[in-house]
Amino acid sequence: MPTYRVLVRGKFDRPAQATREKLLARLTSDDVAGRFFSADGALTYSHHLGGFTFRVQVDVASGDDASQRAHDHAELMVMELFEREGYPYRDLVVSSTCLDDVRIRRR
Repeated sequence: MPTYRVLVRGKFDRPAQATREKLLARLTSDDVAGRFFSADGALTYSHHLGGFTFRVQVDVASGDDASQRAHDHAELMVMELFEREGYPYRDLVVSSTCLDDVRIRRR
């Protein structure tokens, strides 16, 4: 099973004042955990509430469409999170790296 590190980037779509306050209340300036990939995913954004990044590590079954399935899974996670929390969003862009393809050059 290949492992993918997936980035889902997007923009907040004119959140209402109550939503802005909710997002800003959850924002911490030193959120180191949000910079790492995990199976649960991590949402990061700035206090400007323009764009956001969701980082998640996904294991999928091998196959020709493994990358697409990893993208679909990560995008679905973001959409479910935003729907559950009531965050308006738009312009989702998904990119990923397969960890099986990463080569480490030894010195």
